Amino acid sequence: MQAMRTSLDVGVVERGRGALLQLRHRAMNYELNFEYLVARLTPQLDEDSIARIRRAYEVAQLAHSGQTRDEGSPYIVHPVRVALSLVDELTLFSPTLICSALLHDVIEDSNITRDDIARMFGEEIAEIVWLLTKLEEVNLRDYLARIEAAAHTGAPIVKLCDRLDNLRSVVDTPRLEKKRRYIRTTEELYLPLASRTNQYLHNELSRCLEQARNQVFTLTSHG
Repeated sequence: MQAMRTSLDVGVVERGRGALLQLRHRAMNYELNFEYLVARLTPQLDEDSIARIRRAYEVAQLAHSGQTRDEGSPYIVHPVRVALSLVDELTLFSPTLICSALLHDVIEDSNITRDDIARMFGEEIAEIVWLLTKLEEVNLRDYLARIEAAAHTGAPIVKLCDRLDNLRSVVDTPRLEKKRRYIRTTEELYLPLASRTNQYLHNELSRCLEQARNQVFTLTSHG
């Protein structure tokens, strides 16, 4: 009986935490949220680690300068939210994973290379960012399999936080086909990966997936 009550309590906490974080992401001022991230990390990390994370943010901000999301927000809001998910939702304070989260799209979306990342942040972060880089010639299933095969790096956790933020944000895109694609790929590929990686992320992806399905149903049934 005690185990059942504990399970229920954890579920309530997880749903509440996810709902609060979703509200926070809708009113995102990315500079304030980065400073919030630093404030959360400061009691946990030394000055050198904080400086490294600030540098990763600056590099990402420069790499994504002028880029916007479908909903019109600056692209940099996305990697900041991914890093915040690691800290706020998973209580992970790894400077390596946080830097990787901030940098996870820079190779894909700018002229920054893997060698540049290695030179600025070291080989460990460069390897994670490279794993998270989706090359056009690689299909999604193989891409995720490669990430999962390198689970020891922490790349699967960062990738799932990336998908979680994108799934939370897809409700704001005007592109119906993108909503459908995110629903399909989350069901087919990301949920199974999450079930093997982290139960909280699996639960949050499932919850956001249901919201996205409901939105698509409403849009198509009234269209």
